[in-house]
Amino acid sequence: MIRFIEVVNTTDHNPRMERTAKATFTLGEVWINEEYVVSIREAVGYKKLLSEGRLPHDLEQHHSFTSVVTNNGSISETHVVVGSPVIVAGRLNRDTHQLLKG
Repeated sequence: MIRFIEVVNTTDHNPRMERTAKATFTLGEVWINEEYVVSIREAVGYKKLLSEGRLPHDLEQHHSFTSVVTNNGSISETHVVVGSPVIVAGRLNRDTHQLLKG
């Protein structure tokens, strides 16, 4: 399992106030099992949220975000983590195989 910093949407989802509620986000820790990762892609809207100042102030303007989808049986989850897709994929795809001298 690999540790990532996740952007968590903590907006109170009241159906009556959905359009007027201001989205709030916090940073959290998530451990992802690389065996259950289904897809990795850039989380496009989060760069705009960062530039608008709607994400936590712990982040800098050069940060990028990746959406990681995991599937464990019938449960599918999407995690938005801090880092570019290339860096996240590199951390998830650690090759444990060694080439034997032959």
